[in-house]
Amino acid sequence: VPNKYRILLEENIGRTSTALNQIELDLLRTLPNNFHYHNPDDKGIVMLRRVLVAFSWYKPDVGYCQGLNRLAAIALLFLDEEMSFWYLVTVVQCFMPDGYYGNQLIASQADQVGRYSQSHCSYVMQRVLKDLMAEKLPKLTSFFEYYKVDYSPVTFNWFLTVYVDTVPTETMLQIWDSFLYEGSKVLFRYAIALFKSNEEQLLKLDNPSAIFSQIRRMGKLAYDPQRLSQIAFRELHSFPMRIVNQKRILHTRQVEAEQQEVDRDRQRYYKSRQHPSDNDNDTTEQS
Repeated sequence: VPNKYRILLEENIGRTSTALNQIELDLLRTLPNNFHYHNPDDKGIVMLRRVLVAFSWYKPDVGYCQGLNRLAAIALLFLDEEMSFWYLVTVVQCFMPDGYYGNQLIASQADQVGRYSQSHCSYVMQRVLKDLMAEKLPKLTSFFEYYKVDYSPVTFNWFLTVYVDTVPTETMLQIWDSFLYEGSKVLFRYAIALFKSNEEQLLKLDNPSAIFSQIRRMGKLAYDPQRLSQIAFRELHSFPMRIVNQKRILHTRQVEAEQQEVDRDRQRYYKSRQHPSDNDNDTTEQS
């Protein structure tokens, strides 16, 4: 639709939503080290607000969730405002799994290890990552299991922002080149490459706190994008998208079943609070 971006902004002037409130909270936290986004009146902040607000009206099923602000902010450093809006739409609709960004976030977590956050899709991708880690780096996976280290809080953020502001700029641009060419499979490639490039150092550590601290530092220390890409695309060998999709389907079903069970438990709990059991009533009467 011609002028769709302008129309979205003009038609929704004065409207409010929970998404708009969250956008305001996140604006100055987006890229705090970039001078374009330092102050509320900075041109970058003004444009970022408009892009995120327009997106929230364009995709009401997503609205806004953390991660989108960084994707839009990086786009605005290279593209004009309207193109940045369509770039954000394209990443969400075409490059990431359906439902990755949303009010429940099951796809992003199925790709990782596993804790509910914003969408089921996010949760699925975390579990897929865990499967691939076990296949590609079995020794390191056993090491993490032995020390009970959960790396998903770190990798979840890598995936959600497509590595924006989590690795040095040159490395981020290398990852984005691959991401825009090959799609979301690249997220797994580079996550496992980061672990592999730090495997030797990680295996020397002997306590969970030190291990987790090193995992948190890995992205910021990835100063050699060429070496990281060599690991991701040559040393890790094939990453058939068919296999990745099969794992996503499997874990999506598991996560949905788990969520349904949680919902049932919650309903049973509330029901028991509202309607005490007959046994409890009998006991009270006897007393």
